[in-house]
Amino acid sequence: MKRCKMVTILLALAVTLGLLAACAGNGNGNGGGVTANLEVATQQPGAVAAPQGERQLPPMTTDNITLTFSIWHYVDIAEYLAERFMERHPNIRVEVLHFPGAGYYMDTLLAYAAAGELPDVFTFLDLTLPVNNGWFFDFTHFWHNDPDYHYLLESMQHLVYIDGRAMKLPEAILPQLVAVDRNVFNMLNVPMPRFDWYWDEMIDLMSSMTRPDLGIFSFNQFLGPVTWGPVVLNDALSEFGWDGERYNMYEWARYMNFEAEMERLGHRAMYGSDEWEALTGDRYLWPGISGRIAMQFDASWTWNNYWVRDFIRDQGIDMVPYAIPMGRDSVTNRRPAFTDFAAISAGTPHPREAYELLKWMTFSPEAWHYRNYMTPQLLNAAGDVIFHIPNRFPATNCPDVWADFRQLFPLDEPAWDYLMAASKEPVPLGGRHILGFGEWHRDEHAYGDWNGVIGIGNAIRAGVLDAFDAVHRMEETGRAAYEAALSRFRLMFGPPPAR
Repeated sequence: MKRCKMVTILLALAVTLGLLAACAGNGNGNGGGVTANLEVATQQPGAVAAPQGERQLPPMTTDNITLTFSIWHYVDIAEYLAERFMERHPNIRVEVLHFPGAGYYMDTLLAYAAAGELPDVFTFLDLTLPVNNGWFFDFTHFWHNDPDYHYLLESMQHLVYIDGRAMKLPEAILPQLVAVDRNVFNMLNVPMPRFDWYWDEMIDLMSSMTRPDLGIFSFNQFLGPVTWGPVVLNDALSEFGWDGERYNMYEWARYMNFEAEMERLGHRAMYGSDEWEALTGDRYLWPGISGRIAMQFDASWTWNNYWVRDFIRDQGIDMVPYAIPMGRDSVTNRRPAFTDFAAISAGTPHPREAYELLKWMTFSPEAWHYRNYMTPQLLNAAGDVIFHIPNRFPATNCPDVWADFRQLFPLDEPAWDYLMAASKEPVPLGGRHILGFGEWHRDEHAYGDWNGVIGIGNAIRAGVLDAFDAVHRMEETGRAAYEAALSRFRLMFGPPPAR
């Protein structure tokens, strides 16, 4: 794969010509675009005029104020976006708080909240802690009066709400996908799948590509059919067939059993085993960079970390990005994605201005143009490019943003075109947006007692449980956990607003 050498030049030219204003509002919620560049912007292909009329946000303060924004990753881009925000709003100083380490980020937020210093705008990795501690500011009034709301991906707009209140926006979207090793398929003389493949075709490959005589396994996974199947086969809103009120766990059970069977039959590469050490010479070599798997079920960030890097490709690993395949009867393009959200602190003294910063750091088309511009220019301490390709996909539907974004990926690999077209209805995992999910998953899925074995996956793999026999209990306890969390939420915020 060759990177486009003109990426930085073209994006810099776009900035110079004022293309940053295409699809964008003016930062004050009136959708008008940057005044000096409005004529140029509205002439660009894909530029969309923001709706006018009844929606209008209240004015922002002209006083000098400071806002804080916390994040656990990509701090360089966050700081660059903060600088651009301050240029647009000279009276507002934005301080980016970098709390590194996903495992400690929420604990750090908890400590800040205990000290009365919760950031004005904060990203979060799990819904439980901010909900149970009442951290969220209800910005429904702003959201319902914002003419720019429609620039958020349409499929994400319902995720803004918790029990009818606007409380969060998607800050990072990282698609889950399938990495298909072209070299392995060629070696086995098996045609590569079509980019618009179907679910049953992927399932067939999981059980047909293993070649013990050549040391080749059909697949390895981070997440896989158990997480994906209920969404792509039933057009569900999240994990375990969540439909907004309850879980529908038939497909979950089917693929819990299936994955256990694939492991038992030796189709999944299992590192850490004697067999793996004998085969590779490294007991803990990650299968994704072994050259011995046909498919790796993973996430978009792994391309940046490994598969577009020369040192991996020089080993004969030629991973091609495939979107999670849909079911043949699916009516949506919903596909699971790792999705982080951001929210406004209930204690912020500047909610209107914090709302504008929240938009800027999440789905603002103009900010996304800046993000695209900056991504290929970031260097580490050694002077090397940090992002060989972007890790995060746009949260906006602006065509110009997506066109710029595509330029940041290898232009000689058409798989990226299909992946981007298939990545505009992302579905977050349960812990990010389903009330009670975290507690339920911990108590039942991870640590529940199932016929004397702790953890439902362990029980199925041990052969003491058929997943279908767990469906009723899981659906009932999942619904109960949701209702308990909803009750706690309403104790803090009251009943849902009238529609």
